[in-house]
Amino acid sequence: MKKSSNNIYSCEGISKVFAFTLAQTFKNRTYRMSFILFIVMMMLMGPINYLGTSAGMNAAESSDAINDEMDLKRILFVNTTYIPFTSANAELADTGFGVAELTDAEAVPEHLADDEIAVLIDRQKGEEQSTYMLNAIVSDHSNITAAELDALCDHLLERFAQARREVVNLGDTQMEILQKGLQQGSVLSYEDYEAELNAAYTNRQISSYNMLYSIILMILVALTGSYVVSSVMEEKTSKLVENLMVSVRPLALIMGKILAMMCYVFLMIVIGAALSYVSNTIMESITEPSISREVGGMLNFSRLFTFAGAKGILMLPCMILTYFMYSILAGLLGSACTRTEDASSAIGAVTMLNMAGYMVGVIVPNVENHTVTTVVSILPFVSSYVAPVGFICGRVPLWAFLLGVALQIVICVLLFLICARTYRKLIVNDSKRLRFSEIMKMAFQKEVA
Repeated sequence: MKKSSNNIYSCEGISKVFAFTLAQTFKNRTYRMSFILFIVMMMLMGPINYLGTSAGMNAAESSDAINDEMDLKRILFVNTTYIPFTSANAELADTGFGVAELTDAEAVPEHLADDEIAVLIDRQKGEEQSTYMLNAIVSDHSNITAAELDALCDHLLERFAQARREVVNLGDTQMEILQKGLQQGSVLSYEDYEAELNAAYTNRQISSYNMLYSIILMILVALTGSYVVSSVMEEKTSKLVENLMVSVRPLALIMGKILAMMCYVFLMIVIGAALSYVSNTIMESITEPSISREVGGMLNFSRLFTFAGAKGILMLPCMILTYFMYSILAGLLGSACTRTEDASSAIGAVTMLNMAGYMVGVIVPNVENHTVTTVVSILPFVSSYVAPVGFICGRVPLWAFLLGVALQIVICVLLFLICARTYRKLIVNDSKRLRFSEIMKMAFQKEVA
């Protein structure tokens, strides 16, 4: 039996490497400043968004504010749709248009006075779907400006959309389905119809949650990947690693560094998310309710772990598993570099996979194709950006979610074994940068104790 000191899979001394690397990281001025700046950035993202939204809404109110003395005598409403929408639904009392007389009619008159506007709402059938059209009609020599007409139409479109929603009494998902109309060749079974009606989350909510989750995961992977590669390269070029390997096993050395950088970035994200929650809560309490609804906590990352109750806890282990998988890959690729210039290639490979996963996490939830979502939820390196939120929201079946997680665990184990079998050789290699295929070939060579 081999002694534990000769065991390539031994992690003896990993705690010492972890503590040493983490301490050195926080002692480094650059890393310390990056830590502080990133936390401050996360904390201020919410307030900046609130202030930007407030300024935008104030500007919109200013541009929509109509002079009470405008030369407008009457607004004539002509509604040819089945949606009950009359002058009473327009709610123009708080706008400059409220000074005009509001009248309902069955058709647009042939002649309009220069101080009159006819608003025609009708339904048009296209080749693929039906749409609603709102037109503002004025005389050839109207006294009403184009800006005033645009403001009126924007306001009435919002009111008509609300009236339509109240009539059909549907949520966002069903409204989107209704707006798409009937397409040739499409069949909706009653089972699918009932599933849509009973959906716990709307498409907009799912997309929002998945985007937040993908952003957090992308930040974790991007920061840790670059930090792990840089940390490995720093010790390799300074020859410090050769001294460390005298008392610490190679696997313990690489895993200790990986875990230390993971902890560094994870602390950054957790503290930043906590302060983001505090800053968003403060801004929500001091801003107008309309602004709070408009922002919707979209940059409050902590809401990810509360929107689904107990199921929301599943996202944390999934996130850590993906985080660990990418970190091991970054450490392995970083140790294969021989010069500091090679680090950009290693970081680039991890970044490419990370960005691919992020794009999938942003795009796939908007596709609304169950087959595509299920397949993507199984594929390694990108499944973690879609599967957790998709499973919680009912879009990804349990078997696909579990299969995707199982494949990630298998990849983590394989990367762990490859590190154990190759790191000692990689860290002392200074001839050339090794490709991943060469690392794999090295991993299957017989290990000499």
